[in-house]
Amino acid sequence: MTPAVAHTESRLRTEALLTDNRCDFTAAYLGVKYLDEHARDFPGNVTDETIRALTHILKTDRFNRQKQVFFLFSEAADALVRLATEDRLSYTAHIISALVEMMSRASGKRLRALSQALGQLPVTLPDRETPGDTGGVYPLTVTLDTLIGHLCHGKPAQTSWKGRSLLLTGEHNRVIGVIKFANSHDNIRELAREIWWMDRLNRGCGTGIQLPRPLQIKGSTIFKVNCALPGDAPGILFDNVCIAFVPCPGYYDYPNMHPGRWTEDRLVSVFSKTAAFLGRAARQGIIHTALIPLFHNRTQQGRRNDNGAYLWEHGGRLDQWLDSCRFPNFAASGPRDFEHIISADDSRSLRHYIGEHLLSFILVIGSYFRNKSPLRRGTDSTGTPCDTRDLFCPALFSRLLETTCMTYFDALVDAPWPENFNLPVSDLVQKLIHAMGRDIHMEELLRTGDQERMSDTEFNAFLRDRGVPGGYSRGAADILLDTGPHLGGFNQPISVPELIDCLFRFSALCVAGCFLREKGLDPLKASEAAEIGFSGPSAGLPDESPCCN
Repeated sequence: MTPAVAHTESRLRTEALLTDNRCDFTAAYLGVKYLDEHARDFPGNVTDETIRALTHILKTDRFNRQKQVFFLFSEAADALVRLATEDRLSYTAHIISALVEMMSRASGKRLRALSQALGQLPVTLPDRETPGDTGGVYPLTVTLDTLIGHLCHGKPAQTSWKGRSLLLTGEHNRVIGVIKFANSHDNIRELAREIWWMDRLNRGCGTGIQLPRPLQIKGSTIFKVNCALPGDAPGILFDNVCIAFVPCPGYYDYPNMHPGRWTEDRLVSVFSKTAAFLGRAARQGIIHTALIPLFHNRTQQGRRNDNGAYLWEHGGRLDQWLDSCRFPNFAASGPRDFEHIISADDSRSLRHYIGEHLLSFILVIGSYFRNKSPLRRGTDSTGTPCDTRDLFCPALFSRLLETTCMTYFDALVDAPWPENFNLPVSDLVQKLIHAMGRDIHMEELLRTGDQERMSDTEFNAFLRDRGVPGGYSRGAADILLDTGPHLGGFNQPISVPELIDCLFRFSALCVAGCFLREKGLDPLKASEAAEIGFSGPSAGLPDESPCCN
């Protein structure tokens, strides 16, 4: 008996054991590993039964009580994705469509395994674009009048400060120029990157929206103002180094700041416009990494390797969600603050940023409703959480979420939303309103370890900025801080796990769509899976409650 024949017989036995439920958890795991290895060694031997056996493991609920079931689901999903990327395989679209169909109704460990596997599908991105070496930037020394003259073309302008930016306003209080100053030495490099991307995107990105126009004088876009600054200039400015640009209309018109001022159609159009920009740019490997600041724990920024940043895949508590939405990096004009743009050269990070974009959109939508009554926040004198659920409109929330998802997908994949992937968001919206509208989680701890990393000056300033009265000794004991609202208790999971499920589904769907489109296949049609028996209900799949299926 030749090795190939022996392996074929072993494959057939393994497929039968998996499909007929004749193996325990350990045997199932080893069987999936064997089929994966066999498919790599003998790709021509893969049959419908091989795929059917692997998908059966992903559908069955026999092993749900096993603590390590995620690894079984992950092995099966990864094996199917590897088969789908095999150029010699004739049913790539069938496998991907089947996995997406299962993902649309899964939750928990099964959903995570399917999403991570689909999110690893290789997507070809254009050659990476970078601003080059911005560390050796030498600013052009100019007077403030010189900058104002170039920005305003000799027209009179009023000046006012907005954070670290000096705004120049003309007739009808319209902002006609912005001079944005560095707040540290390292920030000069970030400003250089921002102005580089501003110029790059203006030269063409196929985004179809207006963008700010950077100012250049004598070939330089980084300036140092050699005179006193007007008004009450912020104390955080570094050496008067700055960039300057002409903003497009609506650059400072945030969509969540003045609820009721816009019509619903205009509000939807702003979210849709930004989603289209981000989707098209992401397909070119151009990623905006901070639509809003997202943190798991701000107080631990100094001692965590991730600087306390929020990694949505972990499903942890989201720190100070409402404060994070105060000044989103998108407005009526579209995206802003381009210092946060990077050029990705690896499609493996694409899924993360897609999920982060959707998460940011959802949080800003929530803050839109909360900003109808910004003083209704926190807890009252009896400790009762503030309940603002009456401020939310479920229909508008759902419309904004649906439109944002579908527009982003269309722009990224260059294809309409797949017909077989429904998006019933009403359940998710109700859970979001329940969590966002009640300030249940307000507290966090400033642990002694974090205190000891501060100087006395930093420690006292940290407490003062958070309204904590004096009298504490640094490092003596943990200090309870009232810094919320947060989504989830301190060091606890997020209070809306259905939101994380939605991010898993949406991000993986987008990557799968890009992969199929790149292969010249019609993305994600149910009929594709039906041809090899993957249509219809999944036998044995438990009745789960997805947020976006």
